[in-house]
Amino acid sequence: MMRFPACQGFVTACILCLGLTGAIRAQERQPARIDQQKDLDKQIYTLLKDVINKGADLYTKEGDRAGCYRLYEGSLMTLRPLLAHHPDLQKAIDASFAKAEQEKLVGNRAFALREALDKMRTELKPAQAQKTAPAAAQPNTPPPTLWQRLGGEQNVTRVIADFVDRAAKDPKVNFDRNGKYKFDAAKLADLKKKLVAMVSEASGGPLKYTGKSMKEVHKGMGVTDAEFDALAAHLKKALEDHGARPADVAAVLKAVGNTRADIVERK
Repeated sequence: MMRFPACQGFVTACILCLGLTGAIRAQERQPARIDQQKDLDKQIYTLLKDVINKGADLYTKEGDRAGCYRLYEGSLMTLRPLLAHHPDLQKAIDASFAKAEQEKLVGNRAFALREALDKMRTELKPAQAQKTAPAAAQPNTPPPTLWQRLGGEQNVTRVIADFVDRAAKDPKVNFDRNGKYKFDAAKLADLKKKLVAMVSEASGGPLKYTGKSMKEVHKGMGVTDAEFDALAAHLKKALEDHGARPADVAAVLKAVGNTRADIVERK
């Protein structure tokens, strides 16, 4: 699939906002009347639907998280000066930029900016639209899955690579079961691929795990609770190092914890 430069999101936002340049110039010349402000709000409200839907398509259908972020960023930067009569929305935009700066993953930065776009669309909704079409007020975009919040296949692959490499070197994990199992480069690559698929299937991603069950895989290995905990600690560290939010780290570890009974052998 053809990829476009990340800056295209900003350019797209500017193009979408060109229809509002007249309103910008008018505001610079003289304070807007109430009816002008309402007309401007209506234009922005309509525009935001296109911005949000385009961003959702970039993120989910094309996998272009950076493009989605730049689109949202450019749109908010362009629209902020038009909202002098809505200081609360300007504050919401500023807060969303500050929140985005704290996120390591570009996808999470996009989600942070999306909150401001949603708030703007809610507060700028024309009164007539509220009465006649409440169900169609917000674009129908589904909330991000855990897989998406983790950064999708690209970032999860990095997480799993770090996780496996660290765990394999930790004697507390006993990765090779006292030397019984030999892992060359090909076997490690296959293991990592299967683990990525497992995370995908458990977090709403597109990849499906087709290997053996955890009980079958670990039968006879004698894995202890302490070894399981050491393994989980490496996964937690890998997730954190690659920008996963605390709530998402907890969700992954909870899913892992649910496999304890199938992996740990009780004497």
